Amino acid sequence: MVFAFITGSAPTDDETEQELTKIMRQWAEARIKGDVTFLEKLYAKEFLITGTNGMLIARDTDIGLFARKEIKPQSIEDDDLKVSLYCPDVAIMTGRETVEGCYKSNCGGKGSLRFTNVFVRRDGRWQLVSSHGTWVQKPITAVNQPSK
Repeated sequence: MVFAFITGSAPTDDETEQELTKIMRQWAEARIKGDVTFLEKLYAKEFLITGTNGMLIARDTDIGLFARKEIKPQSIEDDDLKVSLYCPDVAIMTGRETVEGCYKSNCGGKGSLRFTNVFVRRDGRWQLVSSHGTWVQKPITAVNQPSK
């Protein structure tokens, strides 16, 4: 019996997590700056967003919103990032994103959402193929609970 071992070329989970965390920072900066060129490189051709209201947003639609400055975030902060690597070229990242800025004529909004992003490595670089976000609701507190 012959056993073969592959060594050296596949990135570790930690390296992938660091790389994707860096990409998330770059993506946040690109959205704040309206850097359409970065978005065009990051988003795969089939990129699709499932918005917080369930609406589907295609790659070109999202890029167009930034190009026309209809989306103008002033700050984007990501935290609680977790990366799951399913094979060397597919990763899912979850986390929380807090965004403040303008959407069309509505400015001054701020909110946090939980997201799931799916990345695929193609031609040696990571591309975003899918993103889904859900607004984080404020916790419900009980008011006027009857005493026992």
